[in-house]
Amino acid sequence: MSAAEPTPATESGIRLGRVGPVPVYLRPSWFLVAAAMTLLFAPTVRAWVDLTGPGVYLISFVFALILLLSVFVHEAAHAVAAAATGTPATAIVLDLWGGHTAFDTPSAGPWRAVAVAVVGPLSNALIALAAQQAVPTAAPGGVARLLLVATATSNLVVAGFNALPGLPLDGGRVLEGVIWRWSGDRLMAAVVAGHAGRVIAVGTLVYAGFSVLTGEREPASAFWLVLVGILLWRAAGQAVEVARWNIRADSVLVDDLFQPAVAVSSGATVAGALMSAAGAGATAVVVLDVYGRPSAIVDERAAAGVPAARAQEVRAGAVAEALPAGAVLATGLAGQELIQALQDFPSSRYAVLGPGDVVVGVLDWEDVARFVAP
Repeated sequence: MSAAEPTPATESGIRLGRVGPVPVYLRPSWFLVAAAMTLLFAPTVRAWVDLTGPGVYLISFVFALILLLSVFVHEAAHAVAAAATGTPATAIVLDLWGGHTAFDTPSAGPWRAVAVAVVGPLSNALIALAAQQAVPTAAPGGVARLLLVATATSNLVVAGFNALPGLPLDGGRVLEGVIWRWSGDRLMAAVVAGHAGRVIAVGTLVYAGFSVLTGEREPASAFWLVLVGILLWRAAGQAVEVARWNIRADSVLVDDLFQPAVAVSSGATVAGALMSAAGAGATAVVVLDVYGRPSAIVDERAAAGVPAARAQEVRAGAVAEALPAGAVLATGLAGQELIQALQDFPSSRYAVLGPGDVVVGVLDWEDVARFVAP
């Protein structure tokens, strides 16, 4: 199974090469599916070819390699289409479930997303067609004819399954793109396509059970369908959760979440800082450096722990947490720009500046996380 996915670029596995600038990785989990495929395909080899012994498993393993190559072509098609539409892929990964093409960012437009998605199943359909056309050239009952027929059949199944309209399948990306174009709302389109993927997952599980009950499939064959159904359900659910997270993130505004704060000089004492906060009705205190820039945020619990007799002597900076570089936000910052700013400068707390670079508040990362959580 394969799907084009906006995912982080960091990948692990055996590096096989590149498709243009895009690295290709083979994860060790592929060898597990290769072993299973070798065992499952062996009875077909025995029935088709007059052969026994290790040669049967060698031919079966060759078929597993052909499937790997088919998946690679599928993912390479995604990568080439993505580069052509202005959203370069970051990696091609071949693994236990087939593979995926990773991106740092989603497609810039709905039709670009559709174009990137549709070439995957189309490439498998073309492989199936080419293999089917070559079947008559191979001798009946021979290994070549068996592998050609199996290649045509498997690629046709992969193309058809991936074309189903539900995330994370390529057909789901197409559905997402069409709804996005019609509605103008990419995130709502992702939610709908994710729920469609859940329907397909349930259908896959139901079909797996029904096929065993009717004798259409052996339990071992149906087991893989069950695993695929479970994977689809989890991936579709993740697509829905991510879309909902982004919907919430688009509506987040720093002004709605920060705690009112006052600024004190680097020489202020704990008592003076707490008095300033109480007088302004603030709940947080930001310590400025000698240049008047936010440098630390007073830890309320540490400040409360200072004995009253020493509060007039201990500097506020002694009970404050230093602000990392860049942990300063402006009022009015909202949506994805705010989320990006938090990601670019990770910190547990941020100083918030209003007009004239005056300290007006403190933003706690946990408050943002709670707001955007589904």
